[in-house]
Amino acid sequence: MRPGSRVISSAEPYVSRPASTPCSVTLARRESFDDPGDGRSMATHAHRFEFAPPRGCTGPWSKVVMVVNFSVPAGRQFDRTATIWLGGVNLYFGTTMEPEPGLAQHWHVERDLTDYTALFHKARTGQIILNNSISPTTNQPIFVAARLLFYPVEPGKQAPRVADRVFSLSGEPAGKEQPLQTSDDILSHQFIFPRDIQRASLDVIAQSQAHDERWYTCVDKRYLAQTRDYSLEAFEACDGGSFRGVEVLVDGRPAGLAPIYPWIFAGGVGPHLWLPTPGIQTTNFLPFRVDLTPFAGVLDDGRPHSIGVRVLGANHFFNVAANMLVYEEGLSQGRGGAQLSGELLEDTLGTAQPAGLSVQSTLHSDANGRIVGALHTHGTQSYLIRGLLRTPRGNLITTVRYQEQFLNDQIFLRPGAKQYDQLIRQSHVTSMDVERNLNGRHEDSFVFHEWDPVSLIVRKAMVTRGQDFNAQVSVWQGHRILADRTGASGGSYHAALSENLSVSDREYGKTIPPPLDRSSFDHNESGQEIVLFRDSLGSCYATQVQSQEEQVTGVREGVNCPGGSNHLESSSRPDNPWLMPLIP
Repeated sequence: MRPGSRVISSAEPYVSRPASTPCSVTLARRESFDDPGDGRSMATHAHRFEFAPPRGCTGPWSKVVMVVNFSVPAGRQFDRTATIWLGGVNLYFGTTMEPEPGLAQHWHVERDLTDYTALFHKARTGQIILNNSISPTTNQPIFVAARLLFYPVEPGKQAPRVADRVFSLSGEPAGKEQPLQTSDDILSHQFIFPRDIQRASLDVIAQSQAHDERWYTCVDKRYLAQTRDYSLEAFEACDGGSFRGVEVLVDGRPAGLAPIYPWIFAGGVGPHLWLPTPGIQTTNFLPFRVDLTPFAGVLDDGRPHSIGVRVLGANHFFNVAANMLVYEEGLSQGRGGAQLSGELLEDTLGTAQPAGLSVQSTLHSDANGRIVGALHTHGTQSYLIRGLLRTPRGNLITTVRYQEQFLNDQIFLRPGAKQYDQLIRQSHVTSMDVERNLNGRHEDSFVFHEWDPVSLIVRKAMVTRGQDFNAQVSVWQGHRILADRTGASGGSYHAALSENLSVSDREYGKTIPPPLDRSSFDHNESGQEIVLFRDSLGSCYATQVQSQEEQVTGVREGVNCPGGSNHLESSSRPDNPWLMPLIP
């Protein structure tokens, strides 16, 4: 990142690294994705690769990091979805950036895969899926290079506690994202789990697509005709309401909820908005981790159990990927894998979701017969799930308390005969409290709060010549997390992350705006991204990126950090949804 640059620049932190020298395994050197076609088909062929553990570097590892570099030559191309899989397990999920006629783009992403260490101890087949079409109108390939870095444990230090098994919910053995079109569609897989599971969690990503892509702009079907003229794009004027969420199922019964981040892809709302700084997590989606530990006793019975995911409110389709992590009592305690037993003690999560969601409308015709007013969507949800696990150490009870508050306000105004002003303000607040007690004594606890706001202001004016309309567009995205953890010995950990991105620009459009090379209208992009991370290990990361007219105009790093510079301890996890060190 440097002033004057027009290459993709983001303030989001990379993965923290240990001091040891990593062993490297290449997954793809420079794969070219250039299937012939016009993009109307979702069919694509995966690029396979073979993985083998690094020679002479078999572990233990203090950290495993995936590094992926993307590039697209100057020319014409849309943004695309990219995923990377190994042994059916999803390692990466994100979208690509769009080039310009005279400007190639390249960008870099990283994923901390230490929790998935169990996956890397033997040779496996993997694949990269990137549905990029080459035609006379979309003429550029997208290149991908990927490798895994394995950091040996430094002398005098211990390897982190990681999951003992990793299970994929992918419907294909090689791994592939699963489209879910409605709330009734379920991605489900049946497993026979080890008999000594003492903890379990599910990492889930649900990527909105097509009519669901900007789901936070959608309205109830009964209000679609009244509000369609406010939309910037035909398919953005979508129905199905403005709420979307994830529900996790164990043997068909609700077992947990997760929010869906309002990702905005590189072509979303207006492609010039995201140069040089893409939307938060656009190129690297972060999964939400759902704690399924209360069900450990149920899963330990040696019988087949199904784990499922569905998208609440889905109204066209979502691409979904999910990985299950399990931690075994026998391996962690050296007891040879003793069989455990237990049962679910309490589950207040109802079967009808989303629960408590209400939609209120004040839409009406003003004195000039123009539709104005507001749509107010609000919902609150809470549940408690408690499970008992009988272990060689005694009775372990895990309690998960979950709360979420969702708010989406859409205001529609008509300040003039050909003017359409729309304001969308959305807030999704998620809180989770996980507590484990062994024989009535505190074992460990975890408290987590996440706030994912987004706002969109569109001032649209219809015109009679040239384009159909022009609009001034402003977008603000946020992502804030607070995490606190305590252990049996009384130790504690605290981490906080705050990301804020604000951008604005002029948009001129017909029904669907073309890629950047045909957007020849005048624009006036301005943006600012601010990211702050601190934790009780002493990490401090503070970075700001400012832009004007699609160029970086300012970069500040280490503001208010000790010594005026960014510093991340190797076990800090600014990239992790739970923002906590690896499990000891």
